[in-house]
Amino acid sequence: MTTPDYPLQPEPSLDSAPFWVSLKAGTLAIQRCTNCRQWQFPPLETCRHCRGELVQEPLSGRGTIHTYIVEHRRVAPGFDHLLPYAIALVAPEEAPQVRLPGRIVDKPEAVSIGAAVEAEIVDVAGSDYKVAVFRLTAPGDRGPES
Repeated sequence: MTTPDYPLQPEPSLDSAPFWVSLKAGTLAIQRCTNCRQWQFPPLETCRHCRGELVQEPLSGRGTIHTYIVEHRRVAPGFDHLLPYAIALVAPEEAPQVRLPGRIVDKPEAVSIGAAVEAEIVDVAGSDYKVAVFRLTAPGDRGPES
């Protein structure tokens, strides 16, 4: 019997656990300072700007591609069937200074810097964790707040 080729599994830390809990509940949320209101990612114990208390706040999932790479060869187990695929740093609409890493589910040749994307929460194969991936959206397809 062959063992499935699962992707590496998340290993939440004390600081990142709330991020993973929110994804499991189907919400993309990152830290925001209760004092200076700055958003931050990756998760830390205190605000990197003012050392204030942090809470998880949901994001809309909409954003733009800041930069990306296209993987043509295996770099991690569990993604061979997707090759080639794009991995991007996404600037969330609410927090344009933040960079969220994620796979772009569209064909790599359709991906470009500045392209509009929307997050989808999907299962991580081999576990009960979930991750955010991003799908390209048309500029006029940004929802009622456009």
